[in-house]
Amino acid sequence: MTRILIATALATTLGTASFAATDAQMQQVDGFNSGIDTSGFSARDYTIAYGIVTSGMSHGEKTGQLRALAANTSMNMGTLMISAAELSRIQQYAPDVDVSSLSQAQAETALAVTYSGGSEGTIKRQVQNILGGADMDAATQASVTAGQANILRGYVATADLSGLTQNDLNIALSVAYSGMSRSDKTQQIEALVNN
Repeated sequence: MTRILIATALATTLGTASFAATDAQMQQVDGFNSGIDTSGFSARDYTIAYGIVTSGMSHGEKTGQLRALAANTSMNMGTLMISAAELSRIQQYAPDVDVSSLSQAQAETALAVTYSGGSEGTIKRQVQNILGGADMDAATQASVTAGQANILRGYVATADLSGLTQNDLNIALSVAYSGMSRSDKTQQIEALVNN
């Protein structure tokens, strides 16, 4: 079974020393909720926490995720961390899918396929298969890869993605799907692809 799990849980994808939260981002995390003990956070934890704080989740959901991170428990990201426009794009190809039951990985993988440049019918079939839980075939895998490149090039048009490791690719896609500002996303993705 071949599945791409892009940032299913940020905790498993944001793990390189070359990608760390800035001091300002760490202060934003520390200031989010004084009841959460961030004293034990590593640079990786702060990067994950910043993605949570800037996500589209409710304040309560963010607090829960941060507490889980602080307690070093496994994280269930729950609410989709993609924009309403991205969700609408997915629904163009799968209008009958109940989006409330989608996992983050399904949504992100389906979104990548919508950017793949394939034919309308092929994209529709692949998106519906992904959202229905079907295993990906080689054609869908290729569409996801092309779609991922197109998503990242939407932030850094001249990005040379050939040298990215799988982990760096996952991190860059996590940044692209985060609630950060567009300029922050561009800066973070550019740092990854030019590393």
